[in-house]
Amino acid sequence: MIVAHPNSLAEAIQYLSDHPQAKIVAGGTDLIPRLNQKLEEQTELCYVFGYPEMHGIRKTEDGGIFIGASELLANLNQHCAIADYTAIWQAASRVASPQIRNQGTIGGNILQENRCMFFNNHVPWSDVNHCLKWGGDRCYQARKSPDCLALFQSDVAPALIAYDAHCVISAPEGVRKTPVFDLYGRWGRNNKNLAHNEILVGIELPPLQANERSAYVRKALRGSFDFPLTGSAIRLQIQDGIVTESRVIFGAAGTKPVPFKGVDAFLNGKSVDALPDIAKTLEKEVGKFFFPFQDTHVNGAARKKMGFEVFVKSVEACLEIR
Repeated sequence: MIVAHPNSLAEAIQYLSDHPQAKIVAGGTDLIPRLNQKLEEQTELCYVFGYPEMHGIRKTEDGGIFIGASELLANLNQHCAIADYTAIWQAASRVASPQIRNQGTIGGNILQENRCMFFNNHVPWSDVNHCLKWGGDRCYQARKSPDCLALFQSDVAPALIAYDAHCVISAPEGVRKTPVFDLYGRWGRNNKNLAHNEILVGIELPPLQANERSAYVRKALRGSFDFPLTGSAIRLQIQDGIVTESRVIFGAAGTKPVPFKGVDAFLNGKSVDALPDIAKTLEKEVGKFFFPFQDTHVNGAARKKMGFEVFVKSVEACLEIR
């Protein structure tokens, strides 16, 4: 195994351009376990942790916040500016365990590999036909699917998208910015819209708005360590007790974070006191946005039910925050 650590961000981009087989690693909490489990065959890594451009949590010129992609998740939990972005703070504090949060980075969390029991629990040398993510010819989650449907289980990404956060990406041609939502492709394999020689440098959050509330709620087998079975990030704009703007993003609902399209028709213009009761009537609507993904813990029907439960709880949690 070759592990290169270029001296600068520019040199890292050049190294990746010259070594197309190399893979980026920083905290390593996602990639290294996959290598140990032989879910990937990788002979060359490019270590990008430590570059000044990828560290720090600071104010931007427009009053927003820049978060370096190499910032540890634990650092987000301890920063007062992030605490004002409640859903993001809550999501970062619920990732895995304290040990993982002290090693894993926010960039790694939102770029983590999609997961599926037919891939992650697969024995590479088995004679069983490989799934699409293994280079086979079928998706065992949905036999008629034209491509992989592996689940995306980041906690932080839905909360960032709820705030309309943008990625700062460094490439050979220079720096570009794109919404976090546009970072993800449609399917469950090779679904990050980054060229091989592009590096996620950081994330920009917009300035906080007055009378804004947000929350993130997830459901997992255990309160610590486990990936979310479902998650819901909500952000509300409230004026004189009336919702004027609403956004809900579901996590662990599909191959990428899934927006609750049309949520404004149900919540906007409504009194905040009525929201919990309204939310409880939307089980059928919420269920449309959760793919009936099955794994060793829950089946598709249970996942839809859990998705509705975390949505209701996220609405309630959002209104509890003053």
